[in-house]
Amino acid sequence: MIETKEETYHGVWFLPESEIKVQGYLRVTDFTIELYLTDPDNRSLDNDKGQTLGRQNFPVIHGTGRYQEKITLYECSGFVDNFDAKLMLYGDTHYKSIDEQKFKILGVHIPYFDRWISFNSFKKEITNSGYNISYKTSERIECKLNSEITLSIEFECFAPTTENRNKISLHEFALVQFTSNKDEGMSLSELFKYLLYFQQMVSFLARDGANISVARVYPNEQEFKRNKFLGTMIYGSIPFNKFQYGSKDHLKKFLIHMNDLKPDVSLFLKKWFDFAATGQHIIQLIFQDYFFRGAFDENNFLNLIRALEIYHAYKFPGNVLPSNEYKEKLNTIIKNIPEEYKDEVKDHLQFKNEFTLDQRLTRLLEEIDGIKIGYDYDFSRKFIINVKNSRNYYTHYNPARKKKAATGDELIHLTETCRALINFLLLKHLGISNALLTKRFEHYFEYSYYSNYFL
Repeated sequence: MIETKEETYHGVWFLPESEIKVQGYLRVTDFTIELYLTDPDNRSLDNDKGQTLGRQNFPVIHGTGRYQEKITLYECSGFVDNFDAKLMLYGDTHYKSIDEQKFKILGVHIPYFDRWISFNSFKKEITNSGYNISYKTSERIECKLNSEITLSIEFECFAPTTENRNKISLHEFALVQFTSNKDEGMSLSELFKYLLYFQQMVSFLARDGANISVARVYPNEQEFKRNKFLGTMIYGSIPFNKFQYGSKDHLKKFLIHMNDLKPDVSLFLKKWFDFAATGQHIIQLIFQDYFFRGAFDENNFLNLIRALEIYHAYKFPGNVLPSNEYKEKLNTIIKNIPEEYKDEVKDHLQFKNEFTLDQRLTRLLEEIDGIKIGYDYDFSRKFIINVKNSRNYYTHYNPARKKKAATGDELIHLTETCRALINFLLLKHLGISNALLTKRFEHYFEYSYYSNYFL
């Protein structure tokens, strides 16, 4: 859950409610949390004294480091004296098993998310001895997403001294907190769900991977108020936020900014979290395109076509005809078919009541409502035909169809056009007004993620 550099923690390790404590060290990297037991007399955490040769599994292993810091390892497995953990909590408390432990607050920091607010937070004043930098803190955002969770976002800045300097680095950042509305708090798996949805929102708005630089949990509000920068740190062995091709430049160019949403920031946040809870299949397809760039151009194109098709089904559920009408129509057709062909014809027609790609795209383009998206994106009937022919060629290979399919630069541009369309449609679904969409998409430009330019 957190981007980490390699760290090693020496200490003693033991199972909950156990008298056995074993010396060893914990090695934490970007992709591993490995515990090595090195006690010369005993390298077993339980009473079998290391006699078990098969794989051992421990839901929880506790540790105390050389500085008396408390470490909790979750879902540990390994052989004799070497164990891998899926999750690590680092702080001043040992915690119960992952399905029993509850936390009141999860706090995270996503680098560059502060740029979602504005670029006008700093003011420079010239003085006799140089200059001063002042920071105008943006207003706190608080939104009760639903009955179980409240989201709050605070913006802060650590401005360095300007004395005897002609250049400084300014660091402003956003503190994002998820607070459980339940008295007993929430489990990590429940809190992680909301963290994922938030990270996906930032990634979508930035059109790039929003990495999490730190994640902390607090068992109660008192611990959080005591020092919000000293919660229990969370480390994961498989960080889902490692975006290899991330670009800081993209994170300066959000599709919309917080100021665009005023006074309805909370409404936008609620709509996103509602959509993320039910539309993960759409979001995942979009991110397959965002985060796997330059390898397989056809796959990126097909993923976006699937995203558009599924989005249509999500937004406009139903069939061409009501089910009862189509069933009656199908029975009438089957009735007049010779008996030996009935099953074959029925199998052929049973899905004909679903919308075709042509019909879905036609309906989705109506959502644009005359708004121009950039200078190079054409959403005329020609776009629908090009998408349909290209999709059919890449999913149902036939050399005769190749001359009608987009390839090379044309495929890249067609894919960018599809990406621009799904971005527009999602923003509209999230309640962005036509006036703001018109403004934001007038000079809209999509980024090329691909490498195949000449085939």
